[in-house]
Amino acid sequence: MIWHRVGAFFIDSILMGVIWVPVIVAGAALGDVGFLVLAFVGIVATLSYGFLVEGLYGYTPGKYRLGLVVVKPDGSNCTIGASIVRNVLWIVDALPTFNLIAMVVILLIDDNQRVGDLVADTVVVKQQ
Repeated sequence: MIWHRVGAFFIDSILMGVIWVPVIVAGAALGDVGFLVLAFVGIVATLSYGFLVEGLYGYTPGKYRLGLVVVKPDGSNCTIGASIVRNVLWIVDALPTFNLIAMVVILLIDDNQRVGDLVADTVVVKQQ
């Protein structure tokens, strides 16, 4: 399951690159203020991607492609609030050294939950 999650992250990262590359190119041409405005738009788009898509549908395109869905432990749908919590805590998981700890936590927890999943009370499962 962990490799499916890694693969989903890889797919989602490519999609985020599709958003960020034009932002960086356009921002560089617009100077400092233009770059800051476009960077803000890119950050909002990136955050919205995770929060809203997972909160509304239970999966990102990467998770969908690999047959994963984020749900509550009782099988009910992930909420936008839970999605926000799990995605904000992903930022901590992505920090150097914390990412190794996050991988170990996923491997040690029975449901392969990361810290964000534990705090948000969510679990990533294979779609039925």
